[in-house]
Amino acid sequence: MFFTSSEGKSMSEVWFILLDGFDLYEASAAMQAFVVANGFACVAGQARRYLVRCLTNGAAPVRSNGEATLHADALPPALPARVEHVILVGGSSARQALLHPTRSQARLAAWIARERPRIGRLAAIGEGAFVVASWRKRTPRDASSGDTGVAASLSGLELALRTITGDMGYRVSLQVAEKLAPAPERFGAPFRFRTALTGHACGDERALALNRWIAAHLRQPLTNDQLSQRLAMTSRTFSRFYPRATGFTPARAVEHIRLEHACHVLETTLMSFKQIARRSGFSSEEVMRRAFIRVIKMTPSQYKRQLYGQV
Repeated sequence: MFFTSSEGKSMSEVWFILLDGFDLYEASAAMQAFVVANGFACVAGQARRYLVRCLTNGAAPVRSNGEATLHADALPPALPARVEHVILVGGSSARQALLHPTRSQARLAAWIARERPRIGRLAAIGEGAFVVASWRKRTPRDASSGDTGVAASLSGLELALRTITGDMGYRVSLQVAEKLAPAPERFGAPFRFRTALTGHACGDERALALNRWIAAHLRQPLTNDQLSQRLAMTSRTFSRFYPRATGFTPARAVEHIRLEHACHVLETTLMSFKQIARRSGFSSEEVMRRAFIRVIKMTPSQYKRQLYGQV
């Protein structure tokens, strides 16, 4: 369902339907990701994006796989309006849910089949939940069909991050991931700047291929027109496509990729800052220095000193 915040912007509900024996860790990790995403939206001066609800069609409170219980609302007999995100969380195996479904699972499968037209995106965490969500006939072939319209994931956090990427952009999902699971090197080891722009599918394989091409041609001007031509798009179409796919404007992405290269060279060679700036495609050492301060929050000299424990 959609609600209007005090700022006049819409928020969408995320319904977690908890099956008996649900995976407490996976459910809580996914819920927390949406809460953290709301926090980043507020920091940016935007309205909260998600309203998270926990529901069950069985006994309340519902019991997790670790014997902990969680209070959840009763699933309504019918949806009064469209719900944008519905996520099933179950703990049983696919075989058990398929061959020996509980009465509660059967009721939930029937509810989903009936209410599916009013559900925007249906997803499942755990094999048992996936079987219930995609249940058509009680046959292995049907339950394993790829044509179910259900997003399945063994990781609640992964599923939530993919949803956040689609709704709020790749950059926000990276911030959420870092908040919930900071990299080990953040604890005690020197900080090394890396951007995920060239290491992950930034929402679209075309964007990933372009980012890797940028990394191989840093000494070129890399204008918006040049980048749009690489993808056979008009400049206007590219200016809309690229931020949706990556969470960055083309200019900011080029800057981040140049910074990653500059940091790598600084970490592994004894080149001067002027040489590093030229090799990374910056027009001058001062331009590189300003980029370091803006993105990494330290100068190149400070970055180099902290690598060797001299900060």
